[in-house]
Amino acid sequence: MPIIKYRVNLSPAERARLEAMLIHGRLDRRASMHVRVLLLADEHRPGKKLSEQAIAQEIGINSQTVHTIRRRYSLLGLEAAINRKPRSRTTTGMRITPDVRTRIIALSQTVPPAGKNRWTLRLLAHHAIAQHIVDRISHETVGQVLKSSGQQGII
Repeated sequence: MPIIKYRVNLSPAERARLEAMLIHGRLDRRASMHVRVLLLADEHRPGKKLSEQAIAQEIGINSQTVHTIRRRYSLLGLEAAINRKPRSRTTTGMRITPDVRTRIIALSQTVPPAGKNRWTLRLLAHHAIAQHIVDRISHETVGQVLKSSGQQGII
């Protein structure tokens, strides 16, 4: 049997809380599965101790998931082991303001530059940057702006 690095030692209060969570059934499927893993992995659990593979087989999940739940409990605590990790709300892209949106749409309705028959998304993006409408913008974002305004047919 492999050595268990991350141990689950639930206090009686934690164990009672987890059992109450399962009985009341107000958990989503994922959280319910995590609670069941913690209860089965508890070192103070009455009966035979189960390996990660045995727990995984009993619940019907991968043994790596059991290992991950054990690790999160050991390192971060009970709440982190049950609930999802909060997502980062930072975005790498820029938000298009209504003013920028309006100026890009207006640019798309002008006469294309000399030597060009029509505006392309890349050409519009390049000109929006050159005219200091935005610092940076992708041709895909320009397409989304035009599509949301109903102007995509002109490109």
